[in-house]
Amino acid sequence: MARFLIENYGCQMNTAEADSLRALLSASGHTEEADPARAEVVLINTCSVRKTAEQRIVGRIGFYRGLNQQNGTSIRAVVMGCMSRPGGEALRKQFPDIVGLVWGTYHKERIVPLIERIASGAIPAEDYLGWDAFDFLDAAPDETFPFKAFVPVAHGCDNYCAYCIVPYVRGPEVHRPSDEILANISALKERGVMEICLLGQNVNSYRDGRSGFPELLARAATQSGIPRITFLTSHPKDFSKELADVMKEYPAVMPFLHLPFQAGSAGVLARMNRKYTPEQYMEKIAWGKSVPGITLSTDILVGFPGETDDDFEATMRIVEDVRFNDAYMYRYSTRPGTAAEKMEGHVPEKIKLARLARLIARQKAIGRELLPAHIGESHTALMESVSRKNRHMLSGRTHSNLAVFVTGGKELIGRIVELKITGVSGIGLTGEIK
Repeated sequence: MARFLIENYGCQMNTAEADSLRALLSASGHTEEADPARAEVVLINTCSVRKTAEQRIVGRIGFYRGLNQQNGTSIRAVVMGCMSRPGGEALRKQFPDIVGLVWGTYHKERIVPLIERIASGAIPAEDYLGWDAFDFLDAAPDETFPFKAFVPVAHGCDNYCAYCIVPYVRGPEVHRPSDEILANISALKERGVMEICLLGQNVNSYRDGRSGFPELLARAATQSGIPRITFLTSHPKDFSKELADVMKEYPAVMPFLHLPFQAGSAGVLARMNRKYTPEQYMEKIAWGKSVPGITLSTDILVGFPGETDDDFEATMRIVEDVRFNDAYMYRYSTRPGTAAEKMEGHVPEKIKLARLARLIARQKAIGRELLPAHIGESHTALMESVSRKNRHMLSGRTHSNLAVFVTGGKELIGRIVELKITGVSGIGLTGEIK
């Protein structure tokens, strides 16, 4: 049996797949190590959404080469996930002494029987970058928060947004049968999971011949017994009034919606191939805001090729009009093979950085401005961990996914408590347990 370590980078889908693979490896008798120096095999679950993510992976493989040279060890790496298809072979050539296997985004469970041979330095088999029939792994409790779990319901993407590499590295959309999903969720409940997040690169497009996504969400809310259910990531073109109605109808569905708008200009959205207009996006937001107590977050991309000052101002207007609680904001990064790579009008880095800084500053201010309105409200919250800033306090998330800090003991971690909001602390709320 081998000693392994998993390093995970990127999105929640990678987190879910790493949790599932960890469970399979442990069940097969392999031992997980927390100390990189003690591992025989390190499985690096990669991300290629941005160039910076790829550069970080290269740095980590270099770290393991240095560790081997320093300690006289022979740690081997499995490079798997989204970076493997476009860049795995180059990594093998750059680090032949470290990279023992390159694996794509399909069939990660097949790595398990190869681990011992990789640890011994033997070449276990050919690298695998295929897209044959996809098998969903059963979701496992989250490594950090074992009372939560990400549950993939779909894999891949058919949207081909002009800036995005995901369809090229994860392949076409496939959807897990709804009965399998519900059985997996029931098993998670038996293991003490209190919150699940249904995952897909475009989760709202889910369909299995029996259920669309609104039906799947309703079934999960009524049949699983899980008290907190949310979902990621929604594409605006597929977010429906029917789904908003399900969010309103079932108490287990958390009033939290992450709905990326990416850009506020109709012209930029068209060049991005996002398949909606700013007006259509705002209609979807209105449906979302009809959910009582809703918390909204989004993704925003600045500096897409051809973005003018006026285009950027249109983005800022949506930020002002919607007033998101939170946002993931980033500048455009060229991804090889995407449609945007060949577009004209690439925005200078200096301008992208200036726009991004202005956007971040304003969105953070809006997020802070929204918090005081919750003072005096009663909420439930799932306690997640001891606060990093004050060991006498716990941090958690309300049912609407707002960060909250309360005084309490470690025995409350993993439990849902009732509390009253008493104030604001940084980017979160403070409360008192009732």
